[in-house]
Amino acid sequence: MVSLDRLFHRDMVLLLVATVGALANYALMLPVAPLWAAEGGASEALVGTITGAMMATTVLTQLSMGWIFRVATLRQMILIGSLLLAAATPFYIASTAVASLVLISGVRGVGFALVVVAGAALAAELAPAGKLATATGVYGVAAGLPNVVALPAGVWLAQTWGFTPMFITASVLAVLAVPLAFAISGGRSHAGSGSGSGHLPMRTWAKFLAPTAVFAATAVALGGATTFVPIAVPDPGVATLSLFSLSALMVLGRLLAGRIGDRVSAGRLLLPAAVLSAVGMLGVALTTGPEAGVLTVVAAAVFGLGFGAVQNDSLVTVMTRAGSKGLGSASTVWNIAYDGGVGIGAVLLGVVVAASSYTWGFVVLAVAIAALAPVAFRLRGASAASPGGAAGVIDGDR
Repeated sequence: MVSLDRLFHRDMVLLLVATVGALANYALMLPVAPLWAAEGGASEALVGTITGAMMATTVLTQLSMGWIFRVATLRQMILIGSLLLAAATPFYIASTAVASLVLISGVRGVGFALVVVAGAALAAELAPAGKLATATGVYGVAAGLPNVVALPAGVWLAQTWGFTPMFITASVLAVLAVPLAFAISGGRSHAGSGSGSGHLPMRTWAKFLAPTAVFAATAVALGGATTFVPIAVPDPGVATLSLFSLSALMVLGRLLAGRIGDRVSAGRLLLPAAVLSAVGMLGVALTTGPEAGVLTVVAAAVFGLGFGAVQNDSLVTVMTRAGSKGLGSASTVWNIAYDGGVGIGAVLLGVVVAASSYTWGFVVLAVAIAALAPVAFRLRGASAASPGGAAGVIDGDR
């Protein structure tokens, strides 16, 4: 048992609270920025580009991490990332023009990438000796809590208080992370370009691209849902509850998959979890619109439960297949699948909805997940010597 004093030392507490503040900004704004564009009269296709722009710059920043690690410390990355999130958010107030919203979201994407990558790495650096998995797991809770609370709260606050107070609130939360990150005494050395990069041969990349593809399909659906559920569901209360149930069950799904995954081979949960995600998204498709109600909330919860399980099991599978020398490379691919999938989902659903309806848009997302079921089926027998061991190394990524 880890001593709480050893785990929750000064620097770790500062990191955890700073993480909650910075990522609360991200979670609050994820559904609200597209909603702001829709309020300004943007078409569904253009609304999707708001989230797409943020995720695009997030992925581009992640691809540049080798260079960033050489010029900035982990502490500096969290500081700069939090500042970018805080400074850019109030500019949404100035205009609902899509071009300006895309630019602002792009800046925030850079900040978001810096915070999540450096935060997970710093949590590992601050971990007590021999307790890396526990420390990164605690960091994962801090990174996940904003999604549970702030993701649905953002829509409610914007539609109850108004968008301007919502933007200011999100900015202040990120600002609070800045002095906390500055006070951290660890993370002041450069991570180095080779830290955990683990260059892998092409055949090894192929091994973890399959589970990552299944995860990417569910991430595409997540991006579409978080962007358009607040717009597709007229009742603000139902929209808020739907996002809350989705977020809360994501955390539960990840925890349950982790517990079960300790007793079965990595990859065995991907098929049932993907099917659950597809069923949930189909339920969202059939219950959105003027008739949206309790069934929409339930459907969102089912999708969230499946997504959380896919998230965890795909991460375990990728880590165990990569091996100890390839954790950095595998983590990069997995995180790109997450953020890239969310961005693509927002843009894809916007295009489909513009040409048809919200119902058909969500159906397309469900079909996209189902299309990867054969891949998940082939992975069901994947085995690993220690399914949970590798995952613990970077379990705090998101």
